[in-house]
Amino acid sequence: MKLRELLPRHRLKIGIALVSLVCLAWLIHAHQDELSKEALIKFGREIPSGWFMLAFLVLPLLGVPISVFLVLAGIHFGFTGGMAASTVAVFFHNFAAYRLTHGLFRARMRGFLEKAGYVIPPIDVRHQVRFTALFSAIHGPPYIAKLYLLALTDIPFPIYFWVGAPVYAVFCAIPVAVGNAVTTMHVTWIYFAVGGVALLTLAGYWLKWRRQEVLPATDLCHRQTEEESRNDGGSR
Repeated sequence: MKLRELLPRHRLKIGIALVSLVCLAWLIHAHQDELSKEALIKFGREIPSGWFMLAFLVLPLLGVPISVFLVLAGIHFGFTGGMAASTVAVFFHNFAAYRLTHGLFRARMRGFLEKAGYVIPPIDVRHQVRFTALFSAIHGPPYIAKLYLLALTDIPFPIYFWVGAPVYAVFCAIPVAVGNAVTTMHVTWIYFAVGGVALLTLAGYWLKWRRQEVLPATDLCHRQTEEESRNDGGSR
């Protein structure tokens, strides 16, 4: 689809995105003196631990980027404590996302995707463990999309939870280390963070390539073609 055909169809979304960017730019400009490293460290350290954990458990399920909380966890708790808090949060997110998408919201979410022209194909039983690990590790959809899209498949809870959550927890190490490095400014942590980001980025792209090679027909959510739509309608 050409750009001039795509823009009129998404005018509202584009308008909201532009207004949001303008507001964000204005806020950054208006508070640029407050966005120093010292202010960030002070904010991260002074957050009440209870309120921080509550926000960490709930807000990523609503779409707030989890990376913000991971960095703040490193600042507030240090690396070891930050990883413990992040692991608890990630396991809770996986548990809650699966329960939400297998309760009242499942039919609504699938119906919304179908109306938008997307389908979620079944995952072969032989590939469910491998697919869950790869999909959790690769670069692509945001964290919230990964949680809900994977939960909408026919992958059973033990695989979804005990394979996906540990993978997410491992990938929390870099942002938490970055947050800790901001407070300690220890050269070792900085080298670890930079090297880790590079390695995880390369690993993510390698895993994505491997998934396409090993599991070529398992794109989790793809737009339904006209032929698929006709076949689906005929089968019904």
